[in-house]
Amino acid sequence: MTDSDTLQSSKTKSAGMINTAINILTAPSEAFREIEQRPSKLFPMAVILISTMAVMFWYFTIIDFDWYIDDSLASINLDGDDLENAREAMQSMSQTTFRIIGIVGGPASLLVIWLLQSVYLSLASALNGDRFKFTHWFSLIVWTALPNLLSTIGMAVTIALSPNGQLSAFELDPTTLANLGMQSSNGSMEFVMSSLNLPMFWSITLTVFAYKQWLESSWLKAMSIVLAPYPLIIGVWAYFALA
Repeated sequence: MTDSDTLQSSKTKSAGMINTAINILTAPSEAFREIEQRPSKLFPMAVILISTMAVMFWYFTIIDFDWYIDDSLASINLDGDDLENAREAMQSMSQTTFRIIGIVGGPASLLVIWLLQSVYLSLASALNGDRFKFTHWFSLIVWTALPNLLSTIGMAVTIALSPNGQLSAFELDPTTLANLGMQSSNGSMEFVMSSLNLPMFWSITLTVFAYKQWLESSWLKAMSIVLAPYPLIIGVWAYFALA
């Protein structure tokens, strides 16, 4: 019997997409076993991307556009002619244009992040000589991104509680570190704090857990492999934030 035959015979009954999604949040070890055997991708991708597109559509539909332009310009260090040129550039674009940018930009950035994470873990697997390929890691990354739904729900609630449309993009997600109290007088650092949210840390933790389970490794190795790129990312952010 070949290795593939052995793996096929050891497969358990499919848990189903809904149960796997619930297990990611409540019983991750069971979800990881399911993803290992059946590395599906479409369901979690569709749920996250469609919900993200919907909430961004809603946000740019109800926003007070003139107020939004003033608020956006207030967050950057421009004055004089530069400020007026930036204002004219933003006013030259319609609210529909911003809506399209939000609908496309949000999901596109998520896809890029997922692909980068998956490529990195695939390269690590190739160097380690284990049996997990890109399809497994990409499936894992999109499934462990499901905690982002909590952020999306939080944004929807925030929009619903702002009927006048005067809602800053930086205040939209209540789960960001900035909105949870980690403020900074440095504008760039404030941007970083507004870009990091609790579901992101939850997703990273799930990925570490899955790596340990799949590779039967120690916690130290799992954390070292999965978290290795993040000090570099944070370092680059910090450099530009403090420059």
